[in-house]
Amino acid sequence: MRALLAGLALLATAPAFAQTTPGIPRAPDGHPDFTGNWATRIMTPFERPDGVSDLVVPRDQQAEFIAKNKPKIGEVYDPEFDYAGFTENLLEIDGELRSSQLIEPADGKLPLTSLAKAIIDNFKPSYDEPEMRPSGERCIGGFIDAPIGATSFVIPMQIMQTSHNVVLIAEDRDPVRIVSLTGTPLPDEVRSRAGASRGRWEGDTLVIETDHFAVVDHEGMSFHGDALITADSRVIEHFRLISTDGILYQFTVEDPSLYKKPWLAEYTLQRIPRGIYEYACHEGNHSIVGILTAARMGRQEEKPKTPDPASSASAPKP
Repeated sequence: MRALLAGLALLATAPAFAQTTPGIPRAPDGHPDFTGNWATRIMTPFERPDGVSDLVVPRDQQAEFIAKNKPKIGEVYDPEFDYAGFTENLLEIDGELRSSQLIEPADGKLPLTSLAKAIIDNFKPSYDEPEMRPSGERCIGGFIDAPIGATSFVIPMQIMQTSHNVVLIAEDRDPVRIVSLTGTPLPDEVRSRAGASRGRWEGDTLVIETDHFAVVDHEGMSFHGDALITADSRVIEHFRLISTDGILYQFTVEDPSLYKKPWLAEYTLQRIPRGIYEYACHEGNHSIVGILTAARMGRQEEKPKTPDPASSASAPKP
C-alpha cells in the first residue's frame, strides 16, 4: 500500500509534458505523429507589454488589449507590410487568453543580464558596411532555427518524422532543420548558424536540445525569433500534441551570459490544410549595392574642413 501511494505521488508531481495524451495521431513506432503543416497567427507579444501585470487577459478586455499593443503600421499605407496579416486574436491556452508568450519569470520579461542589455542598447546598425547588415536581411538564417518564433503573419512549417529523425521545413529562407533522434553530440568545432539539434521522447513530448551555434554577427549574439543567443547558448524545446490539430510549443534558452535565471515561453501551433510553397529570399543580396551606395552618397564630394581664422585668432596660445 505504501509503495502504491508513493507511485501515485510521483505521478501527481510529474511534469505535464511527460504524460501521455489520448486520442492523438500516432506514428508506426507508437510516438505522437507531428506530420503535417502547421502555423500560428496570434497578437500576443513575446514579452508582456509595459503596464500589464497579469498573464491572463479577461475576454471582455481582449479588444482593448489588442488596440493598445498592436504594432503601429503608420499613417501611410505600406503594401509590403500588409502581408503580416494581423489577426484580432490573442494566444489561448487551456481556455485562457495570454498577454505574453513568456510565462516565467512571472513578470513576463526576459531576465537579461547587464551584458545583454548593454549590447542591445549600444547596437547601432550601419548601412555602409556589408558585414554590419542584419543576417535576416541578407536571407541568412530562418524562422525554424531554435527557438522558433511565433510570427504574427503566416509562415507555415511542415513537419516530417521517422523513427530516427524529425525534419522541420519552413516556407522561409534556409528552410530545412533536421533533428536527429539517435545521433551523438558533435565535436565542439563543428558549428553552424542553426546549431545542431538532437531530440528525444519524454512520454508523448518531443524534447529537442540545440547547441553548437556559430554566431558570427559582429555583436557576438543574434536573435532567433524573439530570443537572444550566443555561441554558448543551449536551446530546449518541447513539442506536445494537445489535440489532433494542435501543438503546444514551449522553449527556453540557457546562457548565463545573457540571462540571470531560467525562463519559459509557450504558444500553440494549429494544423493548416495547405502545404509549403516555394520561398525565394533575395532582397538583401540583390539590394546590397543600392544600400551601400545610398549610405555612402556624397562622401566623394566632401571637402576637408579648414579651421576658422577668427576662431584660430581668438584661441589661447600655449
